Amino acid sequence: MGAAIQKAHPAAEIQLQPGGRGDFIVTVDGKKLWDKRAMDDEFPEHDQILSQLR
Repeated sequence: MGAAIQKAHPAAEIQLQPGGRGDFIVTVDGKKLWDKRAMDDEFPEHDQILSQLR
């Protein structure tokens, strides 16, 4: 996911942090865009995140 965001937005600063117990959360400027546990335990498609960054 980080690579897809970096490719679409080269100026973006990406920080990867290990989660616990299978967490996968995507936040931008403090706003949560995706939380795997809150979204039926699914990983997002890249476009689901990238469309929120436009």
